[in-house]
Amino acid sequence: MAKATSSGKGNSRRRSIAVLACTSLLASAAAGAADNERLRQYRESMEGARATHVADARHCRQDSGSRGATRALCSAQAKAEYKKATAEAVAHWRNTAQARTDARIAAADADHDVAVARCKAGPADAKAGCMRQARAERLAATADARSDLRVTEARNRDKEERKKAYYRAARERCDALAGAAKEACMTLARAQRSE
Repeated sequence: MAKATSSGKGNSRRRSIAVLACTSLLASAAAGAADNERLRQYRESMEGARATHVADARHCRQDSGSRGATRALCSAQAKAEYKKATAEAVAHWRNTAQARTDARIAAADADHDVAVARCKAGPADAKAGCMRQARAERLAATADARSDLRVTEARNRDKEERKKAYYRAARERCDALAGAAKEACMTLARAQRSE
């Protein structure tokens, strides 16, 4: 009788390990497929951004009425759109809060470059005020992006701490059980922690 019981525990344990191994293999395969899809989208986005930038730059050069500051403004707008598109593609590919923040900061820098070109193309007497406004808008956008990143990171830390606390409580409940019930309880607790 004792051998049959210990053998039953061993089979149950092996089955639990096999289920966990299959689950992790499926999860890693799904993650790999998602990574491949994101990489494909990244490459397509980068190619599209390059093609659009080349067309925009050609338009700026070929526009017959575009001379001096007006041409510089057109060129700055084309470069800004390219910079935003590439930053957005990288953020989507990396799929992290830091990458999304970097994309927002790159967009603020690009908008600043366009604003500076617009200030230079405008009247000379309003140039200083225009430049101050452009700088202020860039600083505000950059500060907002960094602030949002800090908030996101704090929320993620809190979420992780909550998961750890729930896991500790579940593990204590599982410790009161024995045998297959304890194994099932621990498997469920681990699964909930990884969600």
